[in-house]
Amino acid sequence: MLAIVLAVGGAFAFNKAPEKSALVDINGVLPGSCEEVSVICTTIPNPNFCTSGSSWLYRMNAAGTACPDHLYRKQ
Repeated sequence: MLAIVLAVGGAFAFNKAPEKSALVDINGVLPGSCEEVSVICTTIPNPNFCTSGSSWLYRMNAAGTACPDHLYRKQ
C-alpha cells in the first residue's frame, strides 16, 4: 500500500505544471477566418467577452485549425 501511495505521489510531484502566463494573456482571433488581431485578451472567465470593434474574439485551438473558445476582456 505504501509503495502505491509513493508511486502516485511521485508521479504528481515531478509533473511540470502548465505555464500560467501562457494561459492568461493571448491575442484574440476573429470568428470564421480565425485571423489573429492585436487585441490582448485573457482566458480567465469574467462577464465581459473580449471584442475587436463589434466582433467577439476567440482562442485558436492547439491544432491551429479552428477558433472555438471565447476570450474575455482583461480586467
